[in-house]
Amino acid sequence: MEQLNEVDVEGIEPMTGVEPMRLKRRKDVVTDGEMQQQILANAPDAREGFFAVPKVVE
Repeated sequence: MEQLNEVDVEGIEPMTGVEPMRLKRRKDVVTDGEMQQQILANAPDAREGFFAVPKVVE
């Protein structure tokens, strides 16, 4: 540790790895998902294209 403390790191940017990495990006496009029927098929109760849930506030 003492040897590492002696290293001059002035002006060197911190890094998380030895190779620069970039995340793969996708286009930021708004869609309706085009899967409404598939999603609602898993719902225990679906009405008029929406999830039906019990009323919790009176």
